[in-house]
Amino acid sequence: MAPNTNSREKILEGAIRALGRYGLRKSSMSDICTEAGVSRGTMYRYFKSKDQVLEAVGEHVEDTLRTTLADAVSASPEPDKRLETVLQALLDYGTAHAELARIVDAEPGAVLQLLAREFPALLPVIADALGPVLNDAPPVRDGTLTKRQLAEMFTRLVLSVYLVPSAGSDQLAKRVAGLWKSVTTVAPAAPSRQRGIRSVSA
Repeated sequence: MAPNTNSREKILEGAIRALGRYGLRKSSMSDICTEAGVSRGTMYRYFKSKDQVLEAVGEHVEDTLRTTLADAVSASPEPDKRLETVLQALLDYGTAHAELARIVDAEPGAVLQLLAREFPALLPVIADALGPVLNDAPPVRDGTLTKRQLAEMFTRLVLSVYLVPSAGSDQLAKRVAGLWKSVTTVAPAAPSRQRGIRSVSA
């Protein structure tokens, strides 16, 4: 019998809930089955170990994040608003998937390890969404930074909200976009003034 995509997604969503409830290390395959509402037989039809589940969860996050960013850019395609649009979409993703935040709270050390493993795959997704920002960025044009390096800086700023939330964190996208605009906008040159030349009589 061919695997059922809906069942696989159901397992992954249950896995995220289980990870949020019990942590990455303490959660078991049985916990995942319970949260997903599937039998162990169904579970093992798709995943043979918890490591396989964790790998699939990372891919699931990447896929849903890609969709979230694409939807955000489609709704607000203006290039001059792209940075704020993408950063806000990343912040909203965490709000919409509260289970992921609970995983951070339950086991931050293990989350950092998982994030380090998944970060290289997530970065191109975010860089692609940031397209116009990276293409027109002065630090990229003058060779100070590569597009990837600049995308990584923006991404790490957003990740800091997930790892160390604080009052006003929900305003990060607007603040970063405002700061970026202020440091990359070329100010008009001040009009030159010619000094008068006074003749001196001998």
